[in-house]
Amino acid sequence: MRPLSQCIQRCALCSAIALSLATLPMPAHAGTLTGPGNTFTVTPGYPTEVWDVSDGAELIIAPGGSTSGVQVDNARLTGTDVVMSGVSGLRLANNSTGAITGGQIIDAGIGSDAITVDSGSSLSLDDLSITSTRHGFNATGTGSTLSVSNTVVTSANDTFRVGDNGTLVLDNVQAATTSTFGGHYALWMIGGNAQVSGSTLSSTFGGVRLSAGTLTLDDSDVRGDDTALALAGSPSGIDRPTAAVSNSTLTGAVGALVATSSLSLTGSTVRGTGGGTTTGDGTGVRVTNSTLQLTQDSRVEGTIAGMVLSSIGGGNNTVLIDASVVSASVGPSVNMLGGNADVTLTNGAQLVAGNGVAIQVAETSSLNLTISDTSITGDLVGATSATTTLNVTLGSGAWLQGAIINGTDVQLDAAQWQLTADSNVQQLELGSGARVLFGDGNDFHTLQVAGNYTGNGGTLLFNAVLAGDDAPTDRLVIGGDSSGQTNVQVNNIGGPGAPTNRGIQLIAVAGASNGSFDLVGRAVGGQYEYFLFKEAADGGWYLRSELPDPCDIDPSLPECQNPEPEPVPEPVPVLRPEPGAYLANHQAADGMFRLGYHHRQAGQNSGRAWARVDGSRSGFGANLQQLNVHGSSQALSVGAQVFGSENGSGVGVMVGSGNASSTSTSELTGYYARGKVKGNAVGVYGTWRTAAGADPYAGLYVDGSVQRVMFRNEVEGAALATERYDSRAWQSAVEVGYAFAISRGPNSSVFVEPQLQVGYSRWDSLQHTERNGTVVRAEDASGAFGRAGVRISGVTRWGGSAAEVQPYVAASWLRNASNPYVRMDDEAVDARIPRQRGEFSAGASVRFPGGFGAWAGLTLQRGSGYHQRSAQLGLSYRW
Repeated sequence: MRPLSQCIQRCALCSAIALSLATLPMPAHAGTLTGPGNTFTVTPGYPTEVWDVSDGAELIIAPGGSTSGVQVDNARLTGTDVVMSGVSGLRLANNSTGAITGGQIIDAGIGSDAITVDSGSSLSLDDLSITSTRHGFNATGTGSTLSVSNTVVTSANDTFRVGDNGTLVLDNVQAATTSTFGGHYALWMIGGNAQVSGSTLSSTFGGVRLSAGTLTLDDSDVRGDDTALALAGSPSGIDRPTAAVSNSTLTGAVGALVATSSLSLTGSTVRGTGGGTTTGDGTGVRVTNSTLQLTQDSRVEGTIAGMVLSSIGGGNNTVLIDASVVSASVGPSVNMLGGNADVTLTNGAQLVAGNGVAIQVAETSSLNLTISDTSITGDLVGATSATTTLNVTLGSGAWLQGAIINGTDVQLDAAQWQLTADSNVQQLELGSGARVLFGDGNDFHTLQVAGNYTGNGGTLLFNAVLAGDDAPTDRLVIGGDSSGQTNVQVNNIGGPGAPTNRGIQLIAVAGASNGSFDLVGRAVGGQYEYFLFKEAADGGWYLRSELPDPCDIDPSLPECQNPEPEPVPEPVPVLRPEPGAYLANHQAADGMFRLGYHHRQAGQNSGRAWARVDGSRSGFGANLQQLNVHGSSQALSVGAQVFGSENGSGVGVMVGSGNASSTSTSELTGYYARGKVKGNAVGVYGTWRTAAGADPYAGLYVDGSVQRVMFRNEVEGAALATERYDSRAWQSAVEVGYAFAISRGPNSSVFVEPQLQVGYSRWDSLQHTERNGTVVRAEDASGAFGRAGVRISGVTRWGGSAAEVQPYVAASWLRNASNPYVRMDDEAVDARIPRQRGEFSAGASVRFPGGFGAWAGLTLQRGSGYHQRSAQLGLSYRW
């Protein structure tokens, strides 16, 4: 209620000013409410006035009530569904309190803020629409709090300002600054703290600016035509603003500017889109003398750069990228323009560069980069200048795929670095579990270490065309000293292998060559085996296709103690064991299902169904007798006559299944290769037989067969990838024999049977390309084969129900018209099975009265450097 004294004064003045009111513009009504305990309610229809409320009074604006502005001094203001429109705005001072829910506030004044909360006051606004043609809100002074929720705010200049220990709380607020003059923000903090959640802050210039104070931004969207978020502390560091942004998006020509400040991003995105007027237009984040943390899948995106680092006055930047991404669509991910910085990438952080440069370091810059549990694709490039420092530490789980250009001190520990171009560093250290991969094999790269190299159990993986001395290869060039121990692996890129002289240089050392480089795994090209040698003349390390001298490896060996110089023998090329395994596979496949008449019958005439099991062991030498090849095979063959006669003539079908394994061992190196074969066969056979008189064991037979054989093969070299390939062939044979008795008795007879077999094997193309590029071909595999021999057998028979037994011995001469051998990259391997071999066999067969029969035998083959022992067991049934 209005005080009585004021009403009297107004009535006395009415007549005095009536005339002037008729001719002058009508001023706004003004109301004053003061005194503890005094309250007044502005109801609908009450004149719209500017109110002054002070000294503990309370102004209440009822739903539909309106004012032209309210100035609250040590008093209270409440309102619901208010309408406030005028030039005076709303101000709370000196520990005042206010709460307005619903309605609208329109401020058309000029000058300062539309709504101000200062000197320990608090104001709560909820569900309003607020428009200001000047500044919007200002919260300043210790204890001053402005809380705005569920509200839409539009202002011509700064929408929210916080300073001098004031507090701003925004929840679900849509705030926009529309100034066309620039230099204005949706939120400008020069002190205090602000808590923003679920809100959108946008401006035609900058979204949010902090000169001092603390900002907490959560689940919000900040947009600025120039800079979305600017943290600009004083160069002295006295005012160092801090912002914690979570689950939010910042978008501007520059996403964020962080100068002498601290910014942490959690699950948030910062975008620098370009199109503004700020320095660094198109940068995601610019950092100067500040601390920046990106965690929990945060993203920083820019066009010309994802992140730009600089420092002044000897300051330093500290950047943590944890499980987050920094990307640029055109330029580098991180661009350091000067000063000092410590950058850490961890837990799957990513750097995505539009120009392929993950980190670029300019002159007068010093960057310490630490990477762990993270894969980075892109180059690390330092300027060619003595004022540039690029230190790189790749820790546990780090993987860098790119070049390091002008690196300073590079250290790897349980990490991997794959070069994509030539690289150069000052110092390099490889710790345990570290790997340097010189490339993917498409190009050859050189890594230059201008200073010293230290190995602590790491590994260098080179690509090389393994051939002669001048073969292309990756290289490590050390300008200083080498020390420690390093493992070396070599990947052959299509090299055919060749004898070497000095060798293929992998590592050059200009200083003291005190480091040891040990070949791990095997280096193979074509049929050649390579080893790593240290050249005494220049301290470099070379690959040679010869065996190292044991005394070079261990001078303390007894045989190395002879003081008398001995002639240096001509180096012998070291050949790999895999060719022996390839040849053993072919040999096993070629003979696995080669069956003749007695292989199916074993002397038992008229058996119409049969099964046979074979097992054999063989061995031969190869490759200048450097290889010792041993193998074994097993095969099961089953057949049955489709039709036949009583004298043993007929036509039948047969199938087979078998497998073989072999081991080819180098006598020089101890390396080995294992061969495996799994095969199947299907075929037909036919026999015509005429008995000599009434004796079923004597007479002439003519036998023929045709088979299709198919094999799956493997060659597994020690420390090499398993090679798999298929092979197929047609096999046919014709055999003739004649048995005649040389002795007859009442219960036994002795027969002599000359035999001759001629056959042909036609193999499909046998070619395979190994994973290292070596082309393997089997040559001269197809061709005729023959066997000539004699079989002597004795038959005991008593007639009736007694079984008939037929022991036998046989000797044959075997010859192959083909001469199968292996080529490795067009170079013939000295590993051949002899064309002519002798075969000796013995065994016995039994025929039972019920129609069943069984046989068993042993066979020995021998030729030049070749031997085979085998055993056979068979069953047959006659009906």
